[in-house]
This record gives sequence, C-alpha cells and structure tokens, in this order.
Amino acid sequence: MEPPDDSIRVMRLWLSALALGALAMSTAAQPALPRFEEVQPELFAAAGGQPNAWADFDNDGDLDLFVGFAAGKPNRLYRNDKGTFVETAAAAGIADLTDTRAAAWGDFDGDGNIDLYVGFTRRSETANKLYRNDGGGKHFTDVAKALGVDAMGETRQVSWIDFDNDGDLDLFVAMRDAPNLLFRNDGGHFTNVAKELGLDDPRRTVGAVWFDADEDGDLDLFVANQNGDSNGFFRNDGSRFVDAARELGIDAPGRPETSGSNGPSVADVDNDGHLDLFVAGYGANFLYRSDGKGHFTDIAKQMGVAGGDKATPSRWGDFDNDGRPDLYVSSYVDTAVNEHDFLYHHDGARFVDVLATLSLPHGATHGVQWVDFDGDGDLDLALANNNPNGTHSLYRNLLPADIAKRSVEVMVVDARGRATRAGSEVRVYTAGTRKLLGAGLVDTGSGYCSQNVMPVHVGLPTMDRVDIEVTALTRQGRRVTRAAGVTPGRGVVAVKVGG
Repeated sequence: MEPPDDSIRVMRLWLSALALGALAMSTAAQPALPRFEEVQPELFAAAGGQPNAWADFDNDGDLDLFVGFAAGKPNRLYRNDKGTFVETAAAAGIADLTDTRAAAWGDFDGDGNIDLYVGFTRRSETANKLYRNDGGGKHFTDVAKALGVDAMGETRQVSWIDFDNDGDLDLFVAMRDAPNLLFRNDGGHFTNVAKELGLDDPRRTVGAVWFDADEDGDLDLFVANQNGDSNGFFRNDGSRFVDAARELGIDAPGRPETSGSNGPSVADVDNDGHLDLFVAGYGANFLYRSDGKGHFTDIAKQMGVAGGDKATPSRWGDFDNDGRPDLYVSSYVDTAVNEHDFLYHHDGARFVDVLATLSLPHGATHGVQWVDFDGDGDLDLALANNNPNGTHSLYRNLLPADIAKRSVEVMVVDARGRATRAGSEVRVYTAGTRKLLGAGLVDTGSGYCSQNVMPVHVGLPTMDRVDIEVTALTRQGRRVTRAAGVTPGRGVVAVKVGG
C-alpha cells in the first residue's frame, strides 16, 4: 500500500486532536464524584462487626445504628443525637456477647416503637432474641420465647414483612443449616407456617429479599443459597409459595460446593418502574432485569457487574444524586482477609468501579448500608468488617449542599403512622407528568444479614418539583397513594398508606 500523503496525515492528526478535545470536554462536563470523611473513627473502630441496621428506635427524628459482633465482643447500639453518636447497648439491655449474624428492625406489635430481632449462630447454643422496644428510647425486653420466635440455628437473613397483607408484620428467618422459617403474626403470638406454605427450604440460605416481582399485589421471596445449592424464587400465590426459580432461569444451577450466592438487593436499575434484582455471589454475580411480570434477564456482564471474586454483601444507593442507583459490593479474593470491594457508579449505559478514586477502605465483608444519617439529603455509607483488623466505619458524604438537596426521602407508614409497610414501592415523577425519575423499595432485607427501617432515598437530576407515588400491598391488591408537587430537599416526606 502507498503511504498516505501529507494532507491526509494532517487531516488524521486534526481529527484525533478534535476527538481528544471532545472527550476532555465530555469528561469535564461530568459532575465530580463526592468525597467522604470518616465520622467519629474512635467510636467505630472495633473489629468484628457483622450485621449493621438502621432505625429511629427512640423516635427523635434521626436514624440510629445497631451493629452485631462476632463472639466475645458486645453488640452495640449507637444513638444518633443530631449527628453525634453515643453507644447505649448495655443501658438498653441488648449488649449480647454471642456471635451475632443477623439483625432486623420492625414494629411487630404496632405500638409505634421499633423493635429488634437478633439472630445468632448454632454453635453459640443461644436462641435468637426478639427485643421489644419498651418506649422512650431507653430499654428493650427479650420476648422471643414468650411469642414463639426463639429459633436456634445458623441464622442469616431476617426480615419483617407482611406476606399475607393483613396489616401486621410477620417474621422470616433464613437458616444456613436448617429449613427456613416463616412466623405468621397472629396478634400477640407467632406461628411457624413455613412448611404448610412451602417455604421450609432446606437449602443453605444466607441471603433473602422480598418484593412484588410479578406486581400482582403480594410479596414474593428470592433466597440466595450457598455451598453449590441452587437459588430459589418463591412466588406468592396467595395460599402457598411456589419455587419458580428454575422456570424463570434465575436458580444458578450446577455450581460446585465452593460457589454460591449471598446478599441480594433490589433497585430499579433502568428507571422503567420495575424493580430489578442484584445477587452477589462466590463465582459470579447476577443482575436480573425485571419486565414487571415476574420474568427476568441477566444483564450483569453487559452492565459490568458480573464480578468474579467472592462477593458477600451488596447495597444500592444513588450516592451522587444524579438520578441513577449506584451499587456497593464487598468481596474477598482467596482468603477472608484479602478483600476486594467495588463501588459501581451508574454512568447511564453501564457501571464503572470508582472506589479507588474516593479513598474509601476495602473490606466491608458483612455490612453495607447507604443511609442519610445527618439529614442533609445525600447518602452516607456505613460498613462492617468482621476481620481481625477491620472496623465498622461510618463515612459522611461531602456532596455540595446544592446537590445534596437534590433528592427526596420518603418514609412510608400505615394509616396510624407505624412502620409496618416493608415491601412498599416508591416512585418519583416530574410534577404533573408520567416521566419517571426513580424508584425504590421500603427495605425487606436487601444487602446481607440486616434489615433497616428508614426512608427510601431517590436522587434527582434537577431541583424541579416532583410527584411521589407509593404502592402498598393490601388485601385489595396494589394500592397507590400520591403526594403531588413536592419540593426536593425539604426533609423526609412521610406518606401514610391505608389498607
């Protein structure tokens, strides 16, 4: 071939420079990612943290933190006093020294005070505890045995959910070494109905999340199983649950003993109004895009989140308030003290790991929570690392104030103002239109071994007013409650739903 003449060379160089300039302009146009700063590092320095769960247990308007620890270290309850934390577990009566593997907040008795279920390991020979909140934000009393929920086993995910849409919270307990349990709340006592409803799954379950995957008005259950066991998806057919995971192609069959799934979490990844499912795992992660009718397509590879390490917890959160959910995943390589964490930033077309640019430590291992603990409108980050040199650190998001306020935070409660609506869906639209800006799920256990009672956070692309729709699951089906013309950045919006 003849070499190009000088004019063609000049043209190619000019086009290359033009392309590089356009790329630089495009990059410069992208908003900078926020920085994070550690909060009270001496207070949160202890290693051994496993579940970490948030709720306003003292009803003072800000979120408090419970952290469960490995054997020999007392569990901790951090009361949030306007952004400063004080440890109060011993005074509150919940400073167990037993190896704690699960924690879930929920108002099981509907008295307006949020209670706490704590799950232990079988080797501890200690039954799980249900700490009833005595009110006033000062003390809890263990009522597990009296109410019939003092299960014993290798407890993992625990979730307070209303599976039968009767208005009170039932209790699901996933076990790694025994069939899973489902305790129906019968008003003053609980009855294990897992076997009769088809949920006494004997596979080695370590993660679970509930959501109305087929949008038929009741909660379905995805369980993540370990040690080569296939995963389960239990469709709620009203009178019974049916495992449809194999039929839907989301069971991940044929895995070796060294592979399995862990922390599942739910978000509307593509802002189409349907809730999608991410599943962290040993060997591979999955990102199942939902069509809203109970069918899923795995898009993990094309979206850049398929992983390859041994991923355990995961948690969605729009940490830069750009209107797209981002994803934190913690994993380890070869050994449990060789962590490799990922913070997948959603750039619109796919996810890009940006953890290295934010100076955050690796090694959450068990607990990851996105939470606006200081009420400024952006999501802060709480981690829990149970390795010998780990911490259970809390990081404040330092987004500029004008961007931090570019969000809405929606607290979904029932008609009496109680937090009994886990699994309700929140959707946010441009005011006066049907243009969807984002969606979220009232927590049912997304992530790993924890459940929160806290507002649903939706980041927004602008400060324009929005309409909020909350879809609650009731005996009459999916019931929508609307709040119109809401201004972002004005604090938590409480939406009461009936049914």
